[in-house]
Amino acid sequence: MVNEWIERIRGQLALRSPRERRVLAVGGLALLVLLGYGGIYEPVRQARMKLAERLPTQRAELRLMRVQAVEIERLRTHVGAAGKGTLEQRIKSSAAAYNLGEAFSRFTALTPEQIQVVTQPLPTGSWIDWLADLERKGVSVVRCRISASDQMGLASLELTLTGGQR
Repeated sequence: MVNEWIERIRGQLALRSPRERRVLAVGGLALLVLLGYGGIYEPVRQARMKLAERLPTQRAELRLMRVQAVEIERLRTHVGAAGKGTLEQRIKSSAAAYNLGEAFSRFTALTPEQIQVVTQPLPTGSWIDWLADLERKGVSVVRCRISASDQMGLASLELTLTGGQR
């Protein structure tokens, strides 16, 4: 089919004078240049201009996303470390770190995410540091009752702790 078209065009050109053939060739070349400019070059040029306009904004957004990705990763590792283990494991490991493991007179799991702890009399500094450590591990105090002991500087605690948000 393509060969037929080529032969037909050659036949038509053979009937033309040399001057007419030159005019048709120049006209065809001009048409080809115009189609190339309008169909290829101009759309590419416009796309390049739009990209050049958007590029500074997109680079700023990329820098912001990279900073945010670093912050997200930092927070993930912080939260991941805070929430490791069950609630009971986090409470007991924290108490063991502060030598308070034997100080519990009662340790009751109310729900999987809520535990009630009653302690024997403890030094004030010890239980304050222990509660701060629990907070860092993602354990929140829902209810707290502090009872002063007969001995100076000691207090018993009755706590309800949760592993989620308050």
